Amino acid sequence: MSAGPDPLPPPPPGLRFGPQRLGIVLAPGVSRTNVAALLFGSFFGIVMMGFMNATHPFLFAEVLLIPQAEQGPLAGHMTFVSEVLVIAIIGLVGALSDRIGRKPLYVAAFLFLGAGYALYPLARDVDELTLARLVYAVGVACNTAMLPAVANDYPMERSRAKLLSTCLTLNGLGLVLVLTPLRLLLDVYTGITGGDAPLTARYWLWSASGLCLLVSIVLALGLKGGPPIHVEKRDPLLVTLRTGLAAGRNPRIALAYAAAMVARGDMAVLGTFFVLWLTQQGVAGGLATAEANTVALKFYILIQVFALCWLPVMGWLLDRVDRVVGLGFAMVLGGIGYGSLWFFDDPLAGSMYVGAVLVGMGEMSANIASLTLIGSEAPVKVRGAVIGLFSLFGALGILLVAKVGGIMSGTYGTLAPFLLVAGANIVVLVLAGVVRAKASRTAPIQ
Repeated sequence: MSAGPDPLPPPPPGLRFGPQRLGIVLAPGVSRTNVAALLFGSFFGIVMMGFMNATHPFLFAEVLLIPQAEQGPLAGHMTFVSEVLVIAIIGLVGALSDRIGRKPLYVAAFLFLGAGYALYPLARDVDELTLARLVYAVGVACNTAMLPAVANDYPMERSRAKLLSTCLTLNGLGLVLVLTPLRLLLDVYTGITGGDAPLTARYWLWSASGLCLLVSIVLALGLKGGPPIHVEKRDPLLVTLRTGLAAGRNPRIALAYAAAMVARGDMAVLGTFFVLWLTQQGVAGGLATAEANTVALKFYILIQVFALCWLPVMGWLLDRVDRVVGLGFAMVLGGIGYGSLWFFDDPLAGSMYVGAVLVGMGEMSANIASLTLIGSEAPVKVRGAVIGLFSLFGALGILLVAKVGGIMSGTYGTLAPFLLVAGANIVVLVLAGVVRAKASRTAPIQ
C-alpha cells in the first residue's frame, strides 16, 4: 500500500534583521533588502508629509501676497481639503494594495508627494494652490496606508512591535535631520536668486520634490513585489473593503480604530496648536514674535527627541504584554502628558522641559501602541483594507482635532485643544479596560 507523497517541508525560518539583541525576525520570503528599503522610506515618510505646511508662511506672504489676516484661515483650508481627500480614498488604497501589492502604491506615494511639491510653487492663486495640494494629498493617503501595511507584512508576530518602533524611530529622525536643512535652504536660495521670491520658492520646494523622487526609486528597487503573502485568492475590491469594515466587529480591531483617532489627533494637536500656543505666550510675556517662535520651535523639537528616546522602551514593553494592556498604558501616558500642560503657568520657562518629556512619551506611546494592536489583529488576507480603514479613522481624528480644537482655541484659549486630546486619551483608556475585561484573547502572543 502506497505511503502517499512525502509531506511538504516546513517553511524555512525567517531571516534575522539588524543586531541580534534587537531580535527582529522576518516573515518567510522577506529579504533584508526589502526591510532596508522600508526603513529608507520610513526615514523620509513623515518629514515629506510635514514639510509642506512649513512652506506656507513664505508662499502665502511673498509669492501669493496673501494678507496676514487671511493666512491662518488659508492654512487651515489647505489642511482641511487635504484630509478630506485622504479620508475619501485611503480605505480604497488599503484594499487595492491587497489585490496588486503594497509596492506600487508605496512607490506612488512619493511620486504624488513629489508632484505636489513640484506644482505648489507654480500656483498663481488659491484655486491652483488647492489643486496642487490635492495631488499631494493622494501621496499622503498612499504613504499613510502603506507604511504600516508593509511594516506589518515583513516581521514575524513576536517582533512586530520592534520593527514598527524602528520605523517610527526613523520617522522621527527624518523629521529632525531632514526638516532642519530643508528650512535652511530657504536662506540659501534667497541669496542665489537675489531675493526673487517666486524663483526662490520653486528652488526650495523642488528640492523636496527631488528627495521624493529619490525615495520612490529606492522603494521601486528594494521592496518586495507581488501581492501580500497568503493572499492566494483576491476578492473584488468592494468585497475586500466591506471585509475590512466587517473586521471592526472584532472588539480589539474596533478599539484600534478608536485609538487611531486619538493617536493621530495627538500628533495633529502638536503640529497645529503647540507652537502657536507657546508663541502667543511668549509675545504676551514681552518677547518679539520671531524670538517667541524660535523658543516654541525648540520645545517642539525637544518633544520629538524625547519621543524617540522613549520609543525603544515602549516597543520592548509592547512585545511583552497583551496588546490591549499596552494600549491602555499608552493612553495613560497620553492623558498625563497633554493634561500636564495645564499646570505650566510660564510654558517658556525651564519647567517646560518636563512637559516636553511627558508629551513626547504620550505622543509616541499612543502611536506605536495603536499600530501594534491593529497589526496583530488584522486578518492577513485583508490586512491592507483593515489598516487602510485604521488610517481613515486616524484622518478623522485629525479633522476633529483641527475643527473642534480650533473652535475651542478661539473660545477658551490655545491651551484648550490639549485638554481635549487629554480627555480623548482617557476615553480610549476606559474602552481598552472594557475590551480587556470582556473580549480579550486567551491565546498567547506568538
